[in-house]
Amino acid sequence: MRIMLFLAIVANSLDLVATTFGIHWLGNREGNPLHADLAHHHWWLFVTLKGLAIPFLIARLYDYRQTSPVLASVGMVLVTFGLTLAVGQWVGWIAAVLQVRGVPGF
Repeated sequence: MRIMLFLAIVANSLDLVATTFGIHWLGNREGNPLHADLAHHHWWLFVTLKGLAIPFLIARLYDYRQTSPVLASVGMVLVTFGLTLAVGQWVGWIAAVLQVRGVPGF
């Protein structure tokens, strides 16, 4: 279960960094596949959600492992899978943009 906690936190952090690069550096107008509208129109709310609310959810699921191990396990797997999927989509999109357009300047 500790490895799932670690993977969920890392995936959440990578998703936030990839979203930042994709939207602000590479000009993606679609945004994060899971939070597109929020990422474009309310950036600080998006950062708060990704930086505070999602880690709180991950921590709560980790705490549930004693009282409800099935809920905790399934929840951690779903959260980690969803975040890993979002990071994978970003990595693919960023690789395609860099291949087609080249590396843009800051």
